[in-house]
Amino acid sequence: MPEAVHQTQTAAPAPGAAKKGPRGEVKIYATWCKGCRVCVEFCPPKVLSMDENENHPRLLAPEKCTACHFCDTHCPDLAIVVRKLE
Repeated sequence: MPEAVHQTQTAAPAPGAAKKGPRGEVKIYATWCKGCRVCVEFCPPKVLSMDENENHPRLLAPEKCTACHFCDTHCPDLAIVVRKLE
């Protein structure tokens, strides 16, 4: 599997804070991506945005990921992988 261009980012909840549902870890394989923006449009919590050149998605707010899998399910290039954190 090609190396992810954008590093995986996760955010742990603050100590003592209640967990607000599932969290996810997102990997983006930019070399597989054709820049169709489907993942950005389908992401309910707006975790993703397009990079400066509008070529590939990037993680805008990884701490907001709920592991809903809308982005990776709808990606026609399989360029995004979401893993649910326990």
